Amino acid sequence: MAGQKRHSPGPAQASEMERLRVRIADLEAELEKFRAVPGLARLWLWETDADLRFTFLSEEFQTETGLDPGEVIGKTRAEVGITRDDQDAWQRHLDDLANRRPFRDYRYSYAARNGQIRTVTVSGTPIHAADGNFLGYRGTCQNITDQVREVDIANDSAWKLVQALELSSDGVVLFDADDRLVLCNRRHRELFFGIASLLTPGSHYLDCLRENIPNLLPERTPEQVEEWVAYRIAYHRNPKGTLTLYHKDGRVIELREERLADGATLIIGHDATERMRRAAVEARKEALFRQLFERSPMGMAVVDAKGRYIRMNDAYCRFVGYDRDELAHMSVRDVTHPDDAGHMAQRFATQAQSRAGEFQFEKRYITKAGDIVVGLMTTAVLETGGDDVQIIAQVIDVTERVATEDELRNAKEEAEIANRAKSDFLANMSHELRTPLNAIIGFSEVMLGEYFGPFDNPRYRDYAEDIHASGRHLLEFIDDLLDLAKIEAGRLTLIETNVHVASLVQGTIRLFADRAESAEIELSNDVPPGLPHLLADERMTRQILVNLISNAIKFTPAGGQVSVSAVLTAAAAIQILVSDTGVGIEPEEIPLIRKRFGRGRRTANHKIQGTGLGLAIIDSLIGLHDGAMEIESWPGRGTIVRVTFPAGRTIRARSV
Repeated sequence: MAGQKRHSPGPAQASEMERLRVRIADLEAELEKFRAVPGLARLWLWETDADLRFTFLSEEFQTETGLDPGEVIGKTRAEVGITRDDQDAWQRHLDDLANRRPFRDYRYSYAARNGQIRTVTVSGTPIHAADGNFLGYRGTCQNITDQVREVDIANDSAWKLVQALELSSDGVVLFDADDRLVLCNRRHRELFFGIASLLTPGSHYLDCLRENIPNLLPERTPEQVEEWVAYRIAYHRNPKGTLTLYHKDGRVIELREERLADGATLIIGHDATERMRRAAVEARKEALFRQLFERSPMGMAVVDAKGRYIRMNDAYCRFVGYDRDELAHMSVRDVTHPDDAGHMAQRFATQAQSRAGEFQFEKRYITKAGDIVVGLMTTAVLETGGDDVQIIAQVIDVTERVATEDELRNAKEEAEIANRAKSDFLANMSHELRTPLNAIIGFSEVMLGEYFGPFDNPRYRDYAEDIHASGRHLLEFIDDLLDLAKIEAGRLTLIETNVHVASLVQGTIRLFADRAESAEIELSNDVPPGLPHLLADERMTRQILVNLISNAIKFTPAGGQVSVSAVLTAAAAIQILVSDTGVGIEPEEIPLIRKRFGRGRRTANHKIQGTGLGLAIIDSLIGLHDGAMEIESWPGRGTIVRVTFPAGRTIRARSV
């Protein structure tokens, strides 16, 4: 009433009012939380009328879809114009709407205006009036694009992982916490092809284990089978390390099991057959090497790049006089002569750096007793497969051989000195003897020519002829000795010119014309005029011809024939042939007459004079030309000597 005073609330009423204000504030805070839920959940609210036309869309609709609510209000869901990929699901949804049934999580995707694909899920509940009339639907719609994308990514990753496992070179199988098979790839089924039909999802680990036992080595009794199963189950419960299975078909399979956090077990299998085979081969090689190393009579030692001993055999210990324990704290340098240490270290460094190469050299050692011994050392790099370089050294004791070689070398040097002295002596003596011999021959020729009157006694003529013949023979012998001495002393050098072989042969034959005529021997020349020139020392070539023709006339009786010819062989070599119809020699005596002072039995029986040096000189002279001499002879029928100059001395560009 007007004019009435308003009474202030009492303490109790004020307290109640304050409590109500606090409660209202709390409710508003709670309501604000609920208002934030749609935004946080990326969903919006919607309502339709009885004709299923949208009558309400919450403000989150535009945020999540990018569409103007005005474009949707008043339309049915079908009239919105969104393409439905899953027609079966759309038809089921339309059926739910037509029959006024509630629906949950109807999902569909559409292309937003920015081109991005969005996925939503719709749930709705029919609304009825108190009298039961259908008023429309009320529900929610949620944007689940991000969740779908994450699921798709996860599914794609899982698919790729399964594909990768399927293509893996290792076998992979996964058992869940209840030991039921979840996943098994192709390679694992190949490794365990004997139980491949059992390696399917749902199979129990223990069943797979027992099924494979008959395929394994060694054969097991029933009791042993149970022991082995217990061992495998214990390993399965607490896997550590790698498990190796030997199959009866020769394959070796290695398994590694890993327990996952959820209690599942991941098993990875690998075919180790080839690796185990190689390992066995390498083990056999190593055992063979160790056996050869230890039992070898040759000293062998393995050292590092700095020459420190790693391993040595008994033969090496005996060679240097130290035992294994002593050498284990030493290096090769400790047993090497100081003068050889630098060279040896350089070889080791070269091998260590290049990790290749093989060296062989002689080296002096100092034994524990202080003796100096010589070893023929061969070193090579060992393939260890690591970064450390190891060198194996093989040593043969050549102390006696080196001492013998030194003695032989000294003896050879002394022999060469003596030989040079002999050659010098022969050369000097030959010159000294030629002067009086020339006088003797000259005086005998004067006596035979009776320049100062006839002989009173015919026997004096015979003596003069003997003196002349003996002097000539001795002079020839001295000339041969002089030539031989020059050859041995190395004083003969080739003075090469273009030699016209036909002219040279013709001129040489003229020198022997009188001798052949007096001996009643027919001397003929059969050298073709068109023969190419010869690159040779003309004086030596003439000497070869003189010796050959002289021998042929000397060993051919009266009435015989001596022929000189030359040919160009198929290999383009020039060959000079001297043949006779003389006494000949036995084939087995040919090597003898080619030696110095060598003479055949038939020539000795016929009392034919000769020095035995002619053929030896020819061998030396033709050898200086890189040529060769061949002799064919038939006793009583004659001899053919072929002297061949190599094709490189044939001058084809010039011919006559």
